[in-house]
Amino acid sequence: MIRRLRSLIVHRILGVRDTPRRIAWGVFLGTVVAWTPTLGFQIMIYVAIATLLRANKVSGIPILFISNPVTAVPLYWSCWKVGDLILNGGEGATPEAQQAMQERLSSSEAAAAETDWWSDLFTAEFWEQLGQTLWDMGTELWVGSFIIGFAMAIPMYFVTLIGVRAFRRARGLPG
Repeated sequence: MIRRLRSLIVHRILGVRDTPRRIAWGVFLGTVVAWTPTLGFQIMIYVAIATLLRANKVSGIPILFISNPVTAVPLYWSCWKVGDLILNGGEGATPEAQQAMQERLSSSEAAAAETDWWSDLFTAEFWEQLGQTLWDMGTELWVGSFIIGFAMAIPMYFVTLIGVRAFRRARGLPG
């Protein structure tokens, strides 16, 4: 697992042929997009944004995989909580609404753990349930997603920039 992660970082991020700033910019954008509730569309969204903002289109893609059907529930729940805290002081939803949302997310998480989620990805029911859950979470989810996404992306930019430069220095490469 560690070798695989190392290989992914070295070959898909640090070893990309582009300027260090464009690679780091791609990782920044990939991190922001990874936290948004756009599961299933993130790569398309990322490539479009990276193209418009002249970032490296490859370096941010590995980051997008932090959000997947297994991690979506805790990831989006934490985003919703942050958005609710920012928009409503943490008390925006009634206790009944919070309980209903918690139950919906818990049942989705339990269903994901009990089933073969990979095959469920190809069913309309999975996408309808995911879409309805994200819609119900609304503004709080989007606000929290952008706050956490940017909060994670800023250090990722600098870590990537320093990492690419150190990698190239160690290999005797320009840059």
